[in-house]
Amino acid sequence: MEGIDGAGTTTQARLLAEWLSGQGRQVLLTAEPTDGPVGRVIRDILRGREAGACEGTMALLFAADRALHLEQRILPALEQGAVVVSDRHYLSSLAYQSVEVEMEWVAELNSRFHRPDLTVLLDLRPEEALSRKEAEGGEPERYERRDYLRQVRENYLEAARRATEAGERVEVLDASGDIEAVGARIRALAAQLVR
Repeated sequence: MEGIDGAGTTTQARLLAEWLSGQGRQVLLTAEPTDGPVGRVIRDILRGREAGACEGTMALLFAADRALHLEQRILPALEQGAVVVSDRHYLSSLAYQSVEVEMEWVAELNSRFHRPDLTVLLDLRPEEALSRKEAEGGEPERYERRDYLRQVRENYLEAARRATEAGERVEVLDASGDIEAVGARIRALAAQLVR
C-alpha cells in the first residue's frame, strides 16, 4: 500500500489484512518504517525528536530499514506461505526522498529489493490528505506540508509509471472516496492474486 501521508495507507492495509485473514489466509501485516532499530531512528527524525537529516541520508536509512525488514520479516513470512500486506515499501522512498535527491540514485539503492506482486497507490490531493491528518490530531511530521506533498504525489505517479514499465503491477486508485468503497476496490484486486 503506497500513498502520501493522509491517503489512507495504514487504514487500507489493516482492512485488507483483516479481509485476507477472514478468507483463511495466513497474513503478515507490516509497515515501513518498521519498529526495528533503524526504523525507530527514522520515526524519531520524522517526529522531530532526533536531529534532522538530509534526504540522501534518509534514503540510506530507509534502504537499511527495508533490507532488515525483508530479511527478518517479509521473506520468512513469504517462505511460510503467508500473504504480506505492507503499509509502504520501496516506492515511498522514490516518492519522498526524490523531492531533494535524484530519483535514479534512490532507485539504485532499492534496485535489489524484492518487488511486490501488487502495489496499490492510493492517490489523493495533498489538501485532502492534510485535512485528514489534521482531523486525526497530533503534531505534524516532517513531510506533512502541502507544497512538499504535491511534489511527493507527482513523484509517486512517476515512480508508479516507471515500475509499471519495468513489468511490475502497480494499480493507482483514487483514494478520495469513502473508506469502504476504496477498500472494496483493493479487495477486488487482491482477490485476483490469492485465488
